[in-house]
Amino acid sequence: MDASPKPDLRVYQDPAFAAAYRRALDEAFAQGPDGYARDTTLAMGRWSFDLGQINVPVDLWYGELDTSHSPDNGATLASRIPHARRHVVEGIGGAVLWTEAARILQSLSNATSRP
Repeated sequence: MDASPKPDLRVYQDPAFAAAYRRALDEAFAQGPDGYARDTTLAMGRWSFDLGQINVPVDLWYGELDTSHSPDNGATLASRIPHARRHVVEGIGGAVLWTEAARILQSLSNATSRP
């Protein structure tokens, strides 16, 4: 949390969020750390497919203040995926998933309802 920007800290330090997040972490690690380790390896390792071959719409969401997930807020990743739409949300960092959940879910819903 020391590296989190102030807007993220407001989210993370909210008592209701902190309690819900703690419950989620407890459940996620209930069977040990293997799942987290595998997810991290898959996300950070070399991917076994060509991003240029993705032929479905892809939305990438980043908080402009996030310095830990992508140094360029996904610009390079978006440039490698045809039809990618990059969303950079002002005034938030890595907490973008929590602050923009409604917009992200609406975007997913709209994408799945397209022919």
